[in-house]
Amino acid sequence: MELLGSKVGLRPLDDSDVDDFFKWWNDPEFSGEYAGFEPISRIDVRDLVGKEGWFMIFSRSENRKIGFISYYPVRRDYLNLFEIGYRMKPDERRKGYTTEAARLLVDYLFATKKEIERIESVTDVENIPSQRVLEKNGFKREAELRKRFFNKGEYRNEYMYSLLREEWQKAK
Repeated sequence: MELLGSKVGLRPLDDSDVDDFFKWWNDPEFSGEYAGFEPISRIDVRDLVGKEGWFMIFSRSENRKIGFISYYPVRRDYLNLFEIGYRMKPDERRKGYTTEAARLLVDYLFATKKEIERIESVTDVENIPSQRVLEKNGFKREAELRKRFFNKGEYRNEYMYSLLREEWQKAK
């Protein structure tokens, strides 16, 4: 299964992605200044292959890997709530790729998982590019979560964003 937009496509992680994903996840530059850095092993990466919720983002014009995006349930007791997260190669940022990838994923989730009522995402309060990705996709900022995240030696505040099914439907 592939999800295709005009600039990017999404496809589930497969065995050919293990080396790239491993390298990217363990590269602090790839994570950027706002994402936390928590190393991952090749075994853990291989465990993600074939699991629902993990997609490679590829450039449609050049058919090359440029990042990844994921979704997962936030709480086991409330399966109507999912969170999305994404990371893009540094030289591929600010080109609209992440915005389109997030749109493709959100559309896929609301169209195929009828139980979902809410999709969330959190971002560092200083991560303006990520906030713009979410806002361009109809997400609303709901709250500032104080000292929610530890990154680079300090506690950081994050913004909580959400998109409700009825908001998504109205925008369509």
